[in-house]
Formats: sequence, structure tokens, C-alpha cells
Amino acid sequence: MVLLFGLLILMLATLQHYLADIRINAHKRHLNIPSIRSPGESTRRRIDRTTGEIGAFAVALGTIPLALYAALLSYAHFLYRDLGWMDTVYFGAISAAFMLYGSNKINRLKARKRRLFFTYEGQMAVAQEVNRLLPEGYRVYHDFPTDRFHIDHIIIGPAGVFTVTTKVIAPTGNKRGAALTVDGQRLLLGKNAKDDRTVPYAAFQATWLAKWLLTATGEALPVRSVLTIPGWRIRILKQSTVLVIEPAVIGDVMGRFSGNRLTGKTIRTVCEQIEAKCQIAPPS
Repeated sequence: MVLLFGLLILMLATLQHYLADIRINAHKRHLNIPSIRSPGESTRRRIDRTTGEIGAFAVALGTIPLALYAALLSYAHFLYRDLGWMDTVYFGAISAAFMLYGSNKINRLKARKRRLFFTYEGQMAVAQEVNRLLPEGYRVYHDFPTDRFHIDHIIIGPAGVFTVTTKVIAPTGNKRGAALTVDGQRLLLGKNAKDDRTVPYAAFQATWLAKWLLTATGEALPVRSVLTIPGWRIRILKQSTVLVIEPAVIGDVMGRFSGNRLTGKTIRTVCEQIEAKCQIAPPS
């Protein structure tokens, strides 16, 4: 039993060490070149990490039962013992428990990877629309990092500062271009489904960025919040402080904003602070 459990603990410790190494390497860079964060940077890293975890558990799922079986045979051979039914039960129970745990873990990781891929595709689709503003003199930054969350896109130009939050929702059934209704702070999806968290979260991101810019630049700047939901047609029942729009009309909406326009000096100051935050440091 010492041999069996000792080998099992050793292999599980090796698995945990490998998983920890995957988590660390998911955030590492290898080229000594500074760069700006790309669209969906944090989501892509989570996809890479999940892929590595799936591979690690898949290898362990096939290796650990074989190693336990080898240990059991070694126990019987070197101690000149006949394997009794209790030995078989111990081996079978340990192997079955790990197989069940490993299979369930792999299935949950695969489900997470599918959700992350879905989110990443939506973020990239919105980034393509946002980047169309670059030739018009706007500055665009992606995947702005904070201590607790990431802002998908930040747009800076004469019309002001905007946060763009991407909400990726799977269409019901096989319908494309399904309709989604905005009722103030709520998103209505069909008859019974509703989402009352996304709109306040998008507003929170804009509020957070405004406070951060006040600290970073010393200037109080209004930050407007934009929420975009790729793959859905937007119907406004009751508008909120957050502008909920389809990705394709982001460029048109930016051009319609009026009011206090930012000066070139203010735009440069804001861009310097945001760019410094979005800078990915090269490996040391």
C-alpha cells in the first residue's frame, strides 16, 4: 500500500507541478520586444492555458492507472505474494476514482475552452470594427488590464474617450441575427431570458476608467460606455446611460457624438497613460 499510494502521490504532485508551469508560461513572453496588447489578449492566454491543462490531464488519465498496475505487479512479484481480492479491489477503486475524476475534469475543461473560443471570436469581430476608426484619427487600445478585469477596447479621439464592452451571447437555436431588446438596465433575450448584469457592468467599466484617468492625468474626463453584442440585432425599448449597439455601427456612432471635444494635448496625455498600461514588458 505504501508503494501504491506513494507512487500515486508522486504522480499527482508531478501533475500539479506541470499545471502550475502551464499557468506561469501562459503569461510569459519569449521575444525581447515590447509590444501593445492585442485584441482578446487575456482570453487567448486563457485558451492556451486551458489547452495545456487538457493535455496534462489526458496524459495523466492514461499514465496513472498503468503505473498503479505496474506497482501492484511489482508488489506481488518482489514480495512473492499472491494477489487477493482485496488487492484487486484497492487497485480497481483507486483507478476508477481517478478515471472518473480525470474524465470529468477534461470534459469541464473542454466546455470552458469552447466558451473561451466563442468569446474570443466575438472580441476579434468587434476589434475589426473598432480598428476601422484608426484611419479617421482615433487611437484604439485593446484588452486594457486592471487588477480585477479587462476592458475589451478603449477608443480615444476628438469626440472623447469610450470604453467598448463586448458581450458574446450564443444565439438561441441555429438562428443568426436574432433580436435582442434593451430595456434600460436589462437585456431581454426572448420571452423569459433576461440579463440584468451586463449593462451595469459596462457602465462600471467606464466609471472605473474615468476615475483612473483622473488619477493618472489629473484631469476629469467623461468616459462614455458602449456595449456591443456581436451576432444580434439590437432593439431599444428603453435606453440607458450605456449605448448598446451592433458592432457594425460603431464607426457611425463615434462620428455623431457632440459636446466638449478633446484637444490634441489632452488626447496625447490620455494615450500616453493608457499605452503605458497596455504595454507588455519583454522577459527579463
